[in-house]
Amino acid sequence: MEDEKFKIRSYGWTELALCYNPNLHPNSASRLLHRWIVRNEKLVKTLRAAGFCERQRKLTPKQVGVIVDFLGEP
Repeated sequence: MEDEKFKIRSYGWTELALCYNPNLHPNSASRLLHRWIVRNEKLVKTLRAAGFCERQRKLTPKQVGVIVDFLGEP
C-alpha cells in the first residue's frame, strides 16, 4: 500500500489488520489490531457508537473511519 492512498470502505477485520501489519500472519495481525483497540477506551466507545459489537467480522466504512482517525492510516 506504499503507493496507494488508503481508501475508507468496508473491510473484513483480518483484511484491515493486515493493512496495518502486512508482515504478520493473519491471525497475529488480527490479534494485534484487537489489542490496540481494546487498550484505547475512547476508541472502543466511539466504535460502539458507530454500531460496532464484539465478534463483528465485517467493518462498515464508518467504523473503519473511526479506527483510522484514532490509529492513523495503515
